[in-house]
Amino acid sequence: MAAGEQVVDIGGDALAGVVRRRRALLRIGLPLVGVGLVIGAILTIAVYSYRANSAGALALSSDLLDNLESRISLQVAAYLDPAARTAVLARDIVRDGGVTDDRRLAEVFAASALRRIPQITDYSFAAQGGNYMQVRRGAAPGGIDVKLIRNDPGPREVRWVHKDASGGVIGTDFDPTDTYDPRTRPWYLGALKTDGVYWTDVYVFYTDRAPGITAGLRYVADDGRVFVIGVDITLKTLSNFLASLQIGKTGRAMIVDSTGHLIAFPDPDRMLLQKDNQLVAARVDELNDPVITAAWDRYRIEGTGRRLIDVDGIRQISMVEALPVEGRDWRVMIVVPEADFTGFVLANNHTGLAMSVVVIVLVVLFALLLVRQGLRADRAARLVLDRGAAIGRQSAAFATLATEAGLFDPGSRTPPRRLTETLGEVTGARRAAVWRLLGAGALLRCEDSYERESGGHVAAMELSREEIPQFLAALAAGEEIDVADAAADRRTAGLHRVLMHPLGSRSLFCVPVRAQDRVVGAVWVEDAHPDAGAHDFVRAVANMVALRMAEAPSAMPARAEMAVSGAGDLPVRSFTAELALRGLQTEALAAEVFPAVAVAVLRFTDPAAIATRISESAIADHVACALQEIGHACQIPYLKLVGQDAIAAAGIDATDTDGPARIAAFALEARDRLAAVFEDADLNPAFRIGIDCGIAIGSAVGRGPRLFNLWGEAPRTADAMAVSAPQGGIQVTEAAYNRLRQHYLFRPRGSFYLPRVGAARTFILAGRL
Repeated sequence: MAAGEQVVDIGGDALAGVVRRRRALLRIGLPLVGVGLVIGAILTIAVYSYRANSAGALALSSDLLDNLESRISLQVAAYLDPAARTAVLARDIVRDGGVTDDRRLAEVFAASALRRIPQITDYSFAAQGGNYMQVRRGAAPGGIDVKLIRNDPGPREVRWVHKDASGGVIGTDFDPTDTYDPRTRPWYLGALKTDGVYWTDVYVFYTDRAPGITAGLRYVADDGRVFVIGVDITLKTLSNFLASLQIGKTGRAMIVDSTGHLIAFPDPDRMLLQKDNQLVAARVDELNDPVITAAWDRYRIEGTGRRLIDVDGIRQISMVEALPVEGRDWRVMIVVPEADFTGFVLANNHTGLAMSVVVIVLVVLFALLLVRQGLRADRAARLVLDRGAAIGRQSAAFATLATEAGLFDPGSRTPPRRLTETLGEVTGARRAAVWRLLGAGALLRCEDSYERESGGHVAAMELSREEIPQFLAALAAGEEIDVADAAADRRTAGLHRVLMHPLGSRSLFCVPVRAQDRVVGAVWVEDAHPDAGAHDFVRAVANMVALRMAEAPSAMPARAEMAVSGAGDLPVRSFTAELALRGLQTEALAAEVFPAVAVAVLRFTDPAAIATRISESAIADHVACALQEIGHACQIPYLKLVGQDAIAAAGIDATDTDGPARIAAFALEARDRLAAVFEDADLNPAFRIGIDCGIAIGSAVGRGPRLFNLWGEAPRTADAMAVSAPQGGIQVTEAAYNRLRQHYLFRPRGSFYLPRVGAARTFILAGRL
């Protein structure tokens, strides 16, 4: 057949098949399309709702961020403005007297301001000569601590005066180790350069060791002396205010200057860094926060405004705006995940989709019910048609069988081939067979077996109780056996291994044949159509076969005589005659002729299987070791492993009369050991064994060391037996059977053609008697 040709089944109605497939497509397709449309509509609504709600949520979030920015601006202004105003008031109060003339007035003003403005930590009054006064809150409730530095005229003196709420002195301390000089501080130096209020950058206060800023204001007395007033404000309170803001779920707000240094941050502890043994204000990019760093980088590139940024796959809303603080170039920066504003939209969408799933499930259920009902209706209609066609075929088959009355004649010894052919065609079985039960249920003999695919018939095959005990027990009990997997059923596992597996059959339907209230045989089909009509036909055939088996033989024929009936008519193999035809004499040969050698050939059918690893080595290694052990135990003088074949021979010595028995024992042991090896690897037994007894030629060949080689008719015939043997089985020739039948169990397999000899019977070696 050409490569491009195809096999077309013309036995069926092609048009009916097309109509059936089109109807099934409509039955299934239309409901599925409806379900798809419903799901598509729900998903479209969900996507539209999510986008619309997200846009609305983002619009609301924009207004919220604007309000937050305004609130922060007002808070910062309210936080910083009192310091600037009180600095101006302090300048106006002490302008005439100064710190050195009347510090009492400055103390009273500073104490009053500290009690009423919580964000101010202290007031500083410094003269150009280095004299200095600092007023801060004291340890006593409502009291103050006054730090006085006299630097001019010398000597330098640093004194702390502690006062209660009424102004009375409650203690005085001197600190000669204090080296503080106000003239070196940023607030002093900056105030000297401007006539207005000067705001410092964030720095760490000398006394409190806390981050803050100072408002400095310069004034000149009438006598020309220069004074500077400083008002310190800590930023912790401003940071606490930022921490109190609720911006979504995880949003944060912070205040930074134009260089990126933190002015206020929700976590005050992160505002300071240790550099060169000094605490300094941290920069934005030193927080190790990828979201804040990304927002600051975008601001430096694009300027102030609101934007969406993507950080690690999460969309963030970033806003940077200028703060209207006089004398300061500060920014308020807010970062918040977009999901904080739109997350509820996604959650609602998920809830809506979850509720929609209920609708989808109901629609799918209704669609499945519709499909099921439609397919059931079509199936019922087909079953009616198929049942009608089956009844028609069965009626025709019964009519045909009625014309073959000889098939049911109890005295007939002709195989019922027409019966098994009809049985196979009507049931569509791979194999149909009629079997007779002999020897009180100890032996099952095949009347006829028909393989539908090859069209071949087999008869006179025998299965003994030793091979299929469970099957024969169930058959003798009158059980009707219907199994989809014969290998998995305890009753049929042996039958599957012995008979069904080589053909590839899987299912079995077996009906006992009853005659005179006892089981006399069986009719079975393998891999038949599973419809009830086929089973009914098998049961009807079993009833008809009962007529043929009504008179069972009074005694079971000996297996040996049954197996070799007619053997005397077969030609006898003669090597001497073959040489004579060629004009040769045995003496003229350069090799030795062995007239009765028993040869076993073990052929592996799957090269990949024997290469499979098991227990750290290939199956081939396990096989070689096993064959060596078995060959040594069975005293096999000739054993070679060549490629995928192993060859064993015995009886080379003329005095060796039990060579065939040792070869049979070798083959049985090898079969069992190799089957176990393949089973351990979870593989089917990928080997076949063939045995023959006959003439062989042998000679030592090669150079040092010379190897003995055996060839000729017996090795060639044993190899042919191995090629055609069942998987995992042992097939022997009739010559080997005649030498082994007294001690080993066989069952007939069929006929085999030998060159220059003709047809000869073959047998399956099952075990030892």
